[in-house]
Order: sequence, then structure tokens, then C-alpha cells
Amino acid sequence: MAKKDNTFGFEDLEKAFKRIEGKYKSKGDALLMSMVRLAAQRTRSKTPVGKTKKLRGSWRTKKPKTYGKARVARMQSGNRYAHLVDRGHEIVHGGSTRASNGRKLNALGRKVRGVSVNGRTQGAHMISDAMDDIESTFGKNAKKLLDELTKEVEL
Repeated sequence: MAKKDNTFGFEDLEKAFKRIEGKYKSKGDALLMSMVRLAAQRTRSKTPVGKTKKLRGSWRTKKPKTYGKARVARMQSGNRYAHLVDRGHEIVHGGSTRASNGRKLNALGRKVRGVSVNGRTQGAHMISDAMDDIESTFGKNAKKLLDELTKEVEL
């Protein structure tokens, strides 16, 4: 029977990695939640105030979940029209621009039904602007977390 050789310290390295892995999940989730809260705060501040004044207060955060191999924390709005304000939309008068089967109507079909498209609204781009603002902050915080976790290994 061969003797187990611990010359290179692989067992110690493996134990250190397991300790890091155990601490990573809770600290990683804390980092994700702080970043998604910051994103929601920035998005809320960039959201335009309309007639109802309800869109600004509708931004919510969700706890991190695992999707495939990625850990994801979400920010979402409870309002059904948030994506229209963010990206912009066509201004339509007189009905729907889609047929009953979901197909988009062409110009002749819209004219026959009395539907007019009068341009497009400019999107507010509040989500993408907020994400651009916190991108560097997330990178710095992630690097700090990684340095903190690997400092314990001391290789």
C-alpha cells in the first residue's frame, strides 16, 4: 500500500477552498443585495414623475436566486407600463395596431380600422442609466470581497 504524500499541501489547499466556498455564499448574497438595492434607489431617482406619480415608488428588489450556474438578484417594477416609460413606445390613437391573431397590422390595415400612429415617445432609459452608474462600484466591491476571502488562505 502506497503512503499518502502531502508534499505540496494539496489537502490544506482543498480545506482552505472549502472554507472560502462556505463563506462566499452568504457574503456574495450580501454583496448582490446591496448592489440591487443601490440600483433600485438610482432607478427610482431617475424615474420620471407622471400624472399618477406611482411609477417612482413601484421599484422592488428580490432576494438572490440561482439560475443555472449564476446567482441573480432582481429589481422589478410592479407597474405594467414601466418598460414603456423606460424604452419608449409608439403613440397610437383609435385602437390596436395588432390583429386578433396577434399579427401586427400594416399601414393599410390600420387605416381601414381607423387606427393612427402619431410618432414615438422618447424612452427615459432610467434602468440602463442606473446600471451604468453602479457598474464601477460593483467591480470594486466584488474585488474587495474576493481579496477578503482569499486573504485567509495565505498561500
